[in-house]
Amino acid sequence: MPTLHENQPQYTEVNAVSERLRRESGSRQGLDFLRAIISGDLPESPLLQALGVHTVQADEGIVRLETVPQSQQFNTIGTGHGGFLSTLLDTALGFSVESLSPAGTTWTTTDLHVRFRRPMTVDSGVVSAVGRVEHYGRSTAIAAGEVRDGSGQILASATASFFALRHQE
Repeated sequence: MPTLHENQPQYTEVNAVSERLRRESGSRQGLDFLRAIISGDLPESPLLQALGVHTVQADEGIVRLETVPQSQQFNTIGTGHGGFLSTLLDTALGFSVESLSPAGTTWTTTDLHVRFRRPMTVDSGVVSAVGRVEHYGRSTAIAAGEVRDGSGQILASATASFFALRHQE
């Protein structure tokens, strides 16, 4: 029985992009993979595209994402949705760990602790999320980071733990 959206062209396109990114992330060194996204050689994930988020910097152990506040990022009271800010942080922290990974290894989040400090509003300017690796081991990693508004004020901060996944082709 077909699922609700699988016969729609948009579903097929999103699935193709996701599959391409899965293959590429498993076959490339993590920093190379992230820099290919930044250069446009690879697309952002469908989730980040839908949320209006761009990967703008990737160095060893540090990654920065940026967005300009948009309606799909807001909750019913007119501030940045906590789930959106958590997604920004989970992605930035996860990508910072990915930036140190050899080909054949990707990471999955095992826990994420977010602290919300200030609301994101339509006047927040360019919002950036930065993730930095604090520990990188064979099977586990820890990262920390924050989301800042255009004036440098911290909107939210987080720590997260990650578990290594080994790809087998």
